This record gives sequence, structure tokens and C-alpha cells, in this order.
Amino acid sequence: MELLDLPAEIRNHIYSLLLEPSANRTTTQDKHTYYHFSQILGLFSVNKQVRAEALPIFHSLNQFIVIDTPWADAETHVHIEGQVPVVVPGGRAAEFTTWTLLARIHAPDVGLIEGVQKFVLHIDDLPAFCNTWRYSDLSHPGLNPLLYLELELRDPSAKSWDEPRIPKALQQRLLLPFGIVKELRSVKFTGDVTAVKSVVDEMKKRMAEPHESPESCLRRATAMKDAGNTALREKKYDDALECYRKAWLAMHIVVNGRKRHIHGDMWFNRELKEEPFKGMQGHTVRLALRVKLVANTVQLYLLMERFEDAQYWGMRTIGMIRSAIGLGENEEAERPEDEAIRNFMSDDVGKIYFRTAMAWKALNDMYEARKLLKVAQVYLPNDRRVREEVTASAPRVL
Repeated sequence: MELLDLPAEIRNHIYSLLLEPSANRTTTQDKHTYYHFSQILGLFSVNKQVRAEALPIFHSLNQFIVIDTPWADAETHVHIEGQVPVVVPGGRAAEFTTWTLLARIHAPDVGLIEGVQKFVLHIDDLPAFCNTWRYSDLSHPGLNPLLYLELELRDPSAKSWDEPRIPKALQQRLLLPFGIVKELRSVKFTGDVTAVKSVVDEMKKRMAEPHESPESCLRRATAMKDAGNTALREKKYDDALECYRKAWLAMHIVVNGRKRHIHGDMWFNRELKEEPFKGMQGHTVRLALRVKLVANTVQLYLLMERFEDAQYWGMRTIGMIRSAIGLGENEEAERPEDEAIRNFMSDDVGKIYFRTAMAWKALNDMYEARKLLKVAQVYLPNDRRVREEVTASAPRVL
């Protein structure tokens, strides 16, 4: 039986299955998503009837946003660091015409050339793009007040004789994600489609709301860390891992698999004004929480017997500590005492060294385990288990 021999409602169901976004994107192990609409667009070339039936369904399921920005590396930043999938990259975006929203970012006072980069996003990924912009604002305060945002709505399925229109529900999906973008110099609307006033008002209301304060972020991070510790003690390991992920996220640190993206350093670089951190430096409190989370996460991976993950995250932090004291990332000090930084978070840093050593031991690499155990003993000289492991791991002289 041919496709056109089927009843219209069945054909429409088939079109929907083939054209829905989830059927045309894949996510890799490193959490990057890619679209492959080109594999299905041949459907529109089968014949005029199939095109006439399938194209409206395609437009109802998929809306696209063109981002026009003066930053040449914007697409790479959005895709790699923000993990936002790009449907059409810059080289072909200028020819893309089936968009529903064009977001132009102007920066005339920054001295950048306008329109040097365009790329196309799917509407499903617009919130992630706006969140990436939010992180950029937190990392580079003072930039957004120099930016102008121009939003142009368009009905890509309208014929020349039709009055273009975009339903309110769709306008909400297109415009409200921009509510987390704060302190822009101006926002204006252009184009033939009039934005619904209530949607615009809601977007601007959200834009006017301040970012969550550093104190609130750190309180949430602490609460999620504590919840993770409780779940760990109750042997609810997956719950603990999710709590720790949320604790990182509360501090604007995004963890996906083995990748970690740190945002908002400047946002936390201030004296805190609210309890329980009043009078403390935000970046110091944040760093202390990061150290505790690493120590707890390595312990969690050990209990889950995910020894390679425990080794990876422990060594990542140890490498950063070594770099901070002038060593290479994989270079240990000549003496364990020279590697230990004992004036900050000694107990928790010692736990990272000890637990990472246990991961190396579980992976049958006693050479690496011994090196870390010696440093752990400097940090934790009174810890019985550390002493026992140092003794047990000492090379035997026959």
C-alpha cells in the first residue's frame, strides 16, 4: 500500500512521527545534541500533495530562531560551553528563511562589527541559549547595559495574501525565555507580526527582576550539598549524585558527565551581606563549598564502585591544587609537605587526596596511590585510617 492510499488522518500521524523534533536530533555521551533534519526534508520533494500535507505539520512542530550577533565566536561559545545545539551554523544561516523569530544583538558602543555571526536554533533550545546569555552576564557584569536587543516575529508558513499571525502560546515560548536576560540597554520589536502586549509585558517584568543574590545561591548550594550527604548516608547513591549536581548548579557551575563549566566568578567576588555568610567573601565561601562537594563526590563514586570517575574528579582537583603552587598538573612535589596547602580547608582537601588514593588502589595502581597517601597524611596526621593505609601500602623489602 502506498502512502497516499492511507487515510488522511493516518498520513498526518506518520508525518508527525517523522517530523517531530525528537525524531531528528541525537545526543552524544558527552551531552552534546545535534539535529539532522536534512535526512527527512526529502519528504517535501516526494510530490506536491505530500508537500502540501506535511509542510504545515513541520511548521507546527518546529519553529526556528535566527541569532544575529556581533561576536564572531558566539556560535562556538553557545554550542561548546553552553551545550546549545545549533540547527544551521553560521556559514549557511544567512540563507535560512523559515524562521519564526530573529533576535538581533547590537553592540554599537563596544566597537564590534555588526552582523558578523548568524546561527539558527530550534525553539526547544531557546531557554538554554538565554541561560547561556545569563551566565555570560554573571561572568562579565557591565556588558549587558551596552547591548541592544531587537526581536522580529515572523510567520514562516503564511502565504503572501495571508495576514501573518503567531498564536499567543507560541509567542510565550519565543519571548518569555528572554526574561532571564537582565539590564539590556533597550529591547524593541520589529516585523509584520505584532507581539501580544501581555506577553511583552511579562517578558519585560521578568527582565526587570534582579539576578538571584550570591547569598541565596550559596544557601541553596549548601542545602543541596547537605541533602546529598543525607542521601549518601542512606545509601541512596543516585539521589545523592543528583543533589550534588544541583548544588554545583546553584553556584553557576554546570556539570555534565565529566565536563564542568564554571560561570559567574565575578558575581561571587564580593563581600556577602546576608546570613549565614555575612561579612565573608563570596568567592571564598564558594570555593569552600566546591572543595567539600569534590570530597563528597569522590566518596560517593567509591561507594558506587565507579572508581574511574572517583579517580578522574579527585585528580582534576589535585591537578588544580598543584597548578596553584607552581607545579605541573601531573607533577607532584619532591616532598609531600611541599604539596600540602594547610591554611585552607585542610580536612576536606586531605579527604580528596585520601579518597583519590583509594580510587587508584581500587584500579590496581599502588604507585599513584602511595604518592597521594603521603600528602593525605600531611593534611590528616591524626586520621587512623590514613595511617593504616600508608603503612599497608608501603613497599615490602624482601
